[in-house]
Amino acid sequence: MEQKFEFTEGNYGMLDYKNGHTLKRYKELCKQRNEVDVKKYDCFFAFSNQQFAQGLKSIRPLREGEKLVSIGAGGYGTRDGAERMFKFYDAMNAQIKAECNPQEVYVYEYNNHECCIDWDGDLNAIRLIASIWGEDVARNIERKSAFYPIEQIFGGKA
Repeated sequence: MEQKFEFTEGNYGMLDYKNGHTLKRYKELCKQRNEVDVKKYDCFFAFSNQQFAQGLKSIRPLREGEKLVSIGAGGYGTRDGAERMFKFYDAMNAQIKAECNPQEVYVYEYNNHECCIDWDGDLNAIRLIASIWGEDVARNIERKSAFYPIEQIFGGKA
């Protein structure tokens, strides 16, 4: 069966996907990635002093002179833990790249990021595709609500 996505009446601009072959697997991999216990990587997230103190207690004791590193978005961890955690995320992206169809992932993320109402159109969805599959693949995605031409996002032709 041919894969197909389209805007449909009554769906408020979201895309409907028919005959997707890898969406179930993509969702499984995203769930695995999103539900990882970052404490096993000696990392934690904190948005208050109380959460920071609790997070610090949840990881291994710091060695003499060792400091935490900020990993962004409220995340902290040991340098080696953060490196291990980012390797895990890189491995998950490699698995998504190997097992999932980028057009299907684009449609899923288009809906997930509500690109139909986003001031930036499909910018989040297309950037995600580029981060996993690269700019060449992103340039060949059939896009909807593309407020920014691909050349403006990634520069001139590849």
